Amino acid sequence: MTIASSDRTDAALAALRADVRDATANVEAAVLRPADEAVLDRADRARIALRVAVVNEHQGYAEEVADLLDSVAGTGAAGVVRSVERWSELPEPTQALLAHCEHVALDPADVVADDIASLLAQGLTAAQVVAASQVVGYASYRVRLLRGLELLAAGGESAPVEPVTTIEAGATADGGALPSPAEAFPVLRWIPRVEPVADPAGSDEKNPANLALRHDPDVLERQTALYNAVLMSPGHLSRADRELVALATSLVTGCRYAAARHGRRHAQLAQDRITSVALAEAGPAAVADSRHRAIIDAAGALATTPAALTAGHLARLAAVGLGADEVRDLLAVAALFSWTNRLTATLGNTAR
Repeated sequence: MTIASSDRTDAALAALRADVRDATANVEAAVLRPADEAVLDRADRARIALRVAVVNEHQGYAEEVADLLDSVAGTGAAGVVRSVERWSELPEPTQALLAHCEHVALDPADVVADDIASLLAQGLTAAQVVAASQVVGYASYRVRLLRGLELLAAGGESAPVEPVTTIEAGATADGGALPSPAEAFPVLRWIPRVEPVADPAGSDEKNPANLALRHDPDVLERQTALYNAVLMSPGHLSRADRELVALATSLVTGCRYAAARHGRRHAQLAQDRITSVALAEAGPAAVADSRHRAIIDAAGALATTPAALTAGHLARLAAVGLGADEVRDLLAVAALFSWTNRLTATLGNTAR
């Protein structure tokens, strides 16, 4: 990674709220440079992060993790990972893991239970699958956060990207009445595709996702701290707006479980029975409020792979009254849910 690129990255992250910035640094250390490499070593973690950066077309982060990979696995190791044609130089389990991780990065909603079962059948452990998934998630978070922050820091004049609203407010795409929030966002169950860790003595942990993620406990602890900082802690963007960002991101990523949970939460916090339901049932075109629509469109654009966020999206956010600090909060939430959605959508099944 060049010095200039590193300086830009550091400057972009420095603009975040201190709690989010510090939590990001803490979780990166656990994901990419763990003290205990018994489950997944630093080389394989860097390989996975590099593929995520490549498919997300973020050159700066790709250079950063390529340098890390070459430093731990030898000069030229990054070149093997960059070129799919050279994957045959890697052990077969590593090839399988890289292919799966790229699938998770590109289209998590397309990953099915058989994909996880195939990895386990090839000799990978549940702990390795979870650790690898966390690397994919973190790298997905990092590239999107950097993309948004770099665009914001670049500034400059840009014409807002104007939305098109084609669906009558309060209606579904076919013109029918909207369901209630309870109907649109039912309480769903999450059933793990990997064997959860046994609940430790004295623990009252009941969340099945946390029990599955406890295969990598240090990352889980630090990720939880980041989640709380980004979504729950006092910030510049309101809690209700942050929940709307989480919903918009989850809908694009295809994570039904998170969409239901955060759609309900937005409706409760905002005391708004229309916006989140209209978004989930009929898409962004059904959201008439210009502020809500700008937030939804920016979050959705950041959620794609690679991210489609542009300066025009940021100009629209400014036009509807969001300041730079509020935009940074929005970017952090959208980037974070691009991580957590990938865990929930690929490591478990969602059911009523």
